[in-house]
Amino acid sequence: NTIGYRVECQILSTLHRENRLAKRFPIGKESLIRTWRQDDVKTWHRTHYRPDNVLLYIVGDIDPADAERVINDKFGHILADKQATEIKIPELKKEASDLADAVVSGTIKAAQSWHYPPVRHDWCIPSASEEYKKLIQPDGEVEYDVHLQQPYSLDEKVELLKTKDLLPGFEIRPHIFRHELLQAFSLHLFAKRPVDPINDLPSFRRSLARRVALAALQIRLNVGGRSDDPAFTFVEFNQLDSAREGCAVCSLDMTAEPHRWKDAIRTSLSEIRKLGQYGVTSGEMERYASALMTDAEQLAAQGDRISHGDQLAYLMETVANGHTFMSPEQSFDMSSAALSTVTLEEVNTAARELCSHVTAIAGDDDERSEGCVVAVACCPKTDDKTSDDYCDEESLVSVI
Repeated sequence: NTIGYRVECQILSTLHRENRLAKRFPIGKESLIRTWRQDDVKTWHRTHYRPDNVLLYIVGDIDPADAERVINDKFGHILADKQATEIKIPELKKEASDLADAVVSGTIKAAQSWHYPPVRHDWCIPSASEEYKKLIQPDGEVEYDVHLQQPYSLDEKVELLKTKDLLPGFEIRPHIFRHELLQAFSLHLFAKRPVDPINDLPSFRRSLARRVALAALQIRLNVGGRSDDPAFTFVEFNQLDSAREGCAVCSLDMTAEPHRWKDAIRTSLSEIRKLGQYGVTSGEMERYASALMTDAEQLAAQGDRISHGDQLAYLMETVANGHTFMSPEQSFDMSSAALSTVTLEEVNTAARELCSHVTAIAGDDDERSEGCVVAVACCPKTDDKTSDDYCDEESLVSVI
């Protein structure tokens, strides 16, 4: 229960307020755990931890035919039907089977596992499929909502966060976390987006164009942080795909001295806004595209010296996000093919998309009409509301 963990919980619970990730932190509520019975645990385990819901990853210098033979030999006797005999609730068997056939398409890992919840986000709450609608009772409830598609009631201790409409259908969700153990001010500004699967050359080109734009922006921010009187002490802007969270998260993470929090926000967001409006220069593009090519070349040179653990982690994350897995050599070849033809216009299109939530806040992006920007500010605890250090939701939104 460190202060770092408490900050992370505050961030994730605000970022995912519209879905169950906001309340699913390990390892659950003690009051609920104390009510578990043996049958409850066995039913849950046999419903979800079963052979037809397993992905087995193997990394190494192994013959695929030998691997398949060993797998059949060791696991072939473990049958899904046998596992299901220990589910004591007949209705649950039928409903789980029906829901397995009604997987909502277009969600992370839906192709691999129907048990993995296609988490609801503000921008992607899907309309229920016809098969799924048949399972919904007249009162709108589903006894066992495997896909977590139905609305749910928040915990009794959760306070609803205020939101501010910036444009029709576009809002900002602010949250302030104060604690006596915090010594500095930090801002965490997020926009959630669908994961863009990388499985062909055009999608790979888009991902590299995005990385060029991110590299250019990070250097610009770093230059601002090295001035004689920097507004912030740390700043990072990135977009990462997260299979665990079921989305791509575009994030600005910034820390500053408490009395400089307004300057820090204005300075960092101004730099992001400029990239979204005007893009990168041809010189920046050439420099950072060359750096990406060098990185790919160095990775390919390592070859089979990359540890199995690193390969396994990369493989699992790649597959979970719907990307095509590539060896370092394949990645180098693809990078060479993509970067030799990527244009400045493509890089600047990627920059506009990356920064669209910030340009929308500033009123510069007329095309963006819906979405939500999440802003979490972590501040030292103070009772002096007249101090320059003090930040509340209203002032945070105003400065942003």
